[in-house]
Amino acid sequence: MKVPNLLCNLRNSIAHTFDAIERSGRFLGPTAVALILASLAINLGLGRWGSYIGTPIQGLYLPDLLLIVGAFLSLTQLRKARLLPKSAMIFALPLIYFLSQAIYSVIRVPSSGYTLWVRDMAPFAYLSLVPLIALSLASLKPQMLVLVVRWSAIIYAITYAAANLELIRPWASDYIASDSVFAFSYRGDFTGFAMGIGIVAWGRWHFDLSRNILIQGFLLSVGLTSSSRAAFVTLLALALLSVLKDWSSSKIRSVVQLLIVTLLSGILLSFMAVLITPTQSQTATIANYSIITVPPAITIITVPPAITVTAGESGTGTALARIDTSIDSLRFLATGTNWVFGGGPGTDTLYFACTGIRIAPEKTILESNNQITYLPKCAVDSSEALSTLRDPHNWVLNLLLYHGFVGLLVFTLVFAWPLWTLTSVINYRLSAFGLIGIFIVGSFGVVVSAPFGLVPLTLFLAYLYANTIRQESLLDTTRVIS
Repeated sequence: MKVPNLLCNLRNSIAHTFDAIERSGRFLGPTAVALILASLAINLGLGRWGSYIGTPIQGLYLPDLLLIVGAFLSLTQLRKARLLPKSAMIFALPLIYFLSQAIYSVIRVPSSGYTLWVRDMAPFAYLSLVPLIALSLASLKPQMLVLVVRWSAIIYAITYAAANLELIRPWASDYIASDSVFAFSYRGDFTGFAMGIGIVAWGRWHFDLSRNILIQGFLLSVGLTSSSRAAFVTLLALALLSVLKDWSSSKIRSVVQLLIVTLLSGILLSFMAVLITPTQSQTATIANYSIITVPPAITIITVPPAITVTAGESGTGTALARIDTSIDSLRFLATGTNWVFGGGPGTDTLYFACTGIRIAPEKTILESNNQITYLPKCAVDSSEALSTLRDPHNWVLNLLLYHGFVGLLVFTLVFAWPLWTLTSVINYRLSAFGLIGIFIVGSFGVVVSAPFGLVPLTLFLAYLYANTIRQESLLDTTRVIS
């Protein structure tokens, strides 16, 4: 008789626990949504430097902390888990992969330490949080996400333009947990994405948010001031998607207005830059572009055949440098079984692929006694960088190098499956276009493996599933396609 009573008491305790969790969800649910949206706003509104704002926990940045806490507060919304589509089961793949790599790293310590291991495994850790984030965002009205993206893009555009016009000068801050990142310093490639997704958000929607052609033109003109080709391609791709989204045969005038506003805004910004930017000497201008004058006393170390160094030539950011690095990466993957699992997370695989040296130095340039020593490096790497490059400026190659075909398959399945199955979901376009934009810019730069790219990537994917929950639970009675 005691066993049935014990089971009954246990069942009642579990029921009371879930009731308490559900009651707490009335407060913790909105808190989770606020934290998740704040994480997105910091990344989109401030860009790279915002994503490196530190916390008391070393190695954990503010946007990441907000996202993680918000995700785990989503556990109060577990009653909605049954409404997730069957395709959400695919998120077990990155979780299993992450846990298996964690176990393996305990058995065999990564050659470059656990800090770089965490960085290489971060994409899979973020993807594992998607179902939890979706549970919280299911109660978020689509207007709110659009508004967050809209005003984040405005903040980014204003501060980016002010920095370009030298109205705001970048400075080192103790609140930024990276020596190589300065407050109000921006990446050109991510600028194209931030402005492009802002153009999409400021477009026409079928709920109570109207299109603003002037702001779209302003964002486009600011994005075009970036010298990054990755920014240019991403910006135009998202602008085209925005036009196609809003397109109708009777709205040709809107497209013409957008082009005219963009042209006038670009001319105005260029004119202001000429008036405001102080005249500088040639030496100062060269320094601003990170081009150094090499003194006569220079030591060039003989490098392995894997790379070629040409005196006086900077391959950083050039198409040929990217091609050379890609060839070195593919040559490594074609050797033996490297293509299956790659070099493994936490290793210096890219540096080894380019130079044949397994352990990468902290920097590829050494200065001592007024003498500069250039160490072997990848063609796409910069000798002036504060750390040796670990990403080949392409998200596909990066995954192949450190995780092989297995890791790439896990990563791509997680994105390809929902984009294939959830296109009938209401309010899917902003999220889908956000994912497309991140992958475009990540094909030319270090974005997908960086925190400022992973947070919007994760959140946009989670919102696709959140809208599925909204449909199933009838939380949103307005059946609109946006």
